[in-house]
Amino acid sequence: MNPEGQASRRLVPRLGSDAEFAALRDMLAQCGFTPERICERLGIGGMGEYQPIWRGRTNLLAAEQALDALILLLMDGEYVAGETLERLLPPGAVGQMAALRLVARDPVRNEMWFGGCTLFPTRGMVLASDRISTPDHAPLPMTTDAVYPAAIENTVAFMSTLPETPCDALLDIGTGSGIAALDGARWSRHAWGTDIAARSVQFAEFNRRLNGIQNARLREGDLYAPVEGLTFDRIVTHPPYVPARKNTMIFRDGGEDGEQILRRIVAGMPRFLRPGGRFYTMVTAADCEGQPFEDRLRLWLGAAQAEFDLVLAAYTLTGPKDLAANSFLGQNTLVEDILYRHEMWARRKVQFLFYGSVLMRRHGTACPAITARVLKGEGFTPRHVEWLLEWNTEVRDAASRERLMGLRPCLSPHAEMGVLHRVRDGQFVPEVFSLRCNRPFEAECILQPWLAQIASRCDGQTSWREHFEKAKGGGMVSGETTAGEFLAVLEPLVSNGLLWIAEKPFPQEGG
Repeated sequence: MNPEGQASRRLVPRLGSDAEFAALRDMLAQCGFTPERICERLGIGGMGEYQPIWRGRTNLLAAEQALDALILLLMDGEYVAGETLERLLPPGAVGQMAALRLVARDPVRNEMWFGGCTLFPTRGMVLASDRISTPDHAPLPMTTDAVYPAAIENTVAFMSTLPETPCDALLDIGTGSGIAALDGARWSRHAWGTDIAARSVQFAEFNRRLNGIQNARLREGDLYAPVEGLTFDRIVTHPPYVPARKNTMIFRDGGEDGEQILRRIVAGMPRFLRPGGRFYTMVTAADCEGQPFEDRLRLWLGAAQAEFDLVLAAYTLTGPKDLAANSFLGQNTLVEDILYRHEMWARRKVQFLFYGSVLMRRHGTACPAITARVLKGEGFTPRHVEWLLEWNTEVRDAASRERLMGLRPCLSPHAEMGVLHRVRDGQFVPEVFSLRCNRPFEAECILQPWLAQIASRCDGQTSWREHFEKAKGGGMVSGETTAGEFLAVLEPLVSNGLLWIAEKPFPQEGG
């Protein structure tokens, strides 16, 4: 089949009436098109385990009930005979879906029907997005404005970083299928989603109407342009971040260095994020020689950078030379694209590629700005990022100092101490103490001998003030050392999960 014929299998759904969407919702519910029923029918433990037939799944090759027909048609993207659909689905169901351009009759095999887009139940919604293969399992030509499925791995990871707490006004920049704006509408009084691609806004608006969400607005335009004059207390974005010689794929290409779109979003933050508001994103960006990623984030904020706290959680840190050739674009990465990236990374003196989450808070007070970074370890959840911001905020609050000195830290049960001995006067002498752990953060701190002694005595019973007094009395620290200076020693050990504090417990793993 020629590319034009293949492309005709990809449809943009029509924005129907409220009555049409209500009828579609009723039909899907009547057929059991829910995560629970789908998982039960496919024999999988969760929707994250779902794989369409063309990716190797071997069950449910024929439709025996209404749900089967919908899975094959709208999720797997398979052909289903019109006779089968009429027999299994409720009366009028095929016509309802066809009227909204969710399905169409094949122009060559007239007795067969195919889904023009993908419908996927996730996060309590049913979301439409572009399909990526034909019913014959051939890949569809990629369009520059393709709308990616809401349930791909990167999107799922991004959505897990977003808080499920109330806010007043939420903005999702680069909304795509609308998933972050529509999901965020559950927690916000007003939610907005913007996207430069008209196709994305069409899908997002379709999804808004399909799910009956009233407090979300989807607008076409570049970044903040469609919401000029508004401000928000929560801004979220999962922007394109693939370095590209020339931007050809709206959903993917992030400019010459992969950071151009994120740079513009961050630069606009002082105008659109309210004091006390928070910004969430998940990206790939560079740690350059002499300039880690967080330093560039502050530069992009411009004159307002002192008003913003930054907390970064690296899910992976990868050297450019170790980066797999297909890590960004899949198996069809062009050789010239691979060469371009490696040349660009070398020119920028990139040491590591950071992939992970960024949380910014506009603190709106006179307190010093916070910058913190952790590396994801075992048991890490996105809630640990919020915890890290809260902990650092307390440590920097002078009014909290007395209470913090009363905390009783204990060694993490996952901590290990490595000791390097060197020969001095013919004998081994312990000189370098390395405290490390891998839960919930991958962390290692090199300690001075006196601090290694104190850390080893953190038993959960002795307060930090008592440790301070013993250290001063024993001459381990100068008599001029202040409580604030000693408290600053505690902060990185707790921030990195090396010491635990009962009064400030970590979020539950998996929560």
